[in-house]
Amino acid sequence: MPITLSARSVRRAALAGAAATLSIALAACGASFSAQTSQPYQAAEGTNASSGGIVVRNLLVLASEDGKGELHGVVVNNGTATDTLVSVTQAAPGTPDGQDGSDQPGVVTFGKFEALPLQVGAALTLPQTPGVEAPATTPSTTPTAVPTDAPTATPATPTAAPAKPFSVTGAKPGQMVNVTLTFAKAAPITTYVPVLTEDHYTPTPRDDAPAGEH
Repeated sequence: MPITLSARSVRRAALAGAAATLSIALAACGASFSAQTSQPYQAAEGTNASSGGIVVRNLLVLASEDGKGELHGVVVNNGTATDTLVSVTQAAPGTPDGQDGSDQPGVVTFGKFEALPLQVGAALTLPQTPGVEAPATTPSTTPTAVPTDAPTATPATPTAAPAKPFSVTGAKPGQMVNVTLTFAKAAPITTYVPVLTEDHYTPTPRDDAPAGEH
């Protein structure tokens, strides 16, 4: 004797079958090697890199269209001994880093800074304010052969002003700069760093920012 199902029963059976099929498909996707949740993802727009216990996070350059900017990022010491950040420079041409560098600019200059200690478990935010200051240029006074009421002022040879610590010159938005961070103990870190526009965002509050602004 054939069994006749009501319309409601037919709909319930269809929904149950569709749910089962969807569950199997989702399980298959989740088990797949290329599942979205199994893929590495870097939420920050800057570069992450490491050398032993020294970890660099969200390293990037914010610059204007004329190629003048500033280096931003965080350096964390997850090691067991203190270290020191000695310098940040443009990597030498041909430095191996696993990337093609097709957008690498020409010459990029980084402002020098005093060596910065990296305490164990501490995070160092860049930019920092201390840096290398050039000696002030003062005019010298040389008397003439015949004494006069006022000596003749001989201006000293002008000295180029030093670059501001952590400043970056020569890198424009949209480029990638091959950067080398040198430490006192850890091996150097060489990695490509993106250059973004100055108004892209402000990674850290500035000490000189007006109240209520970052």
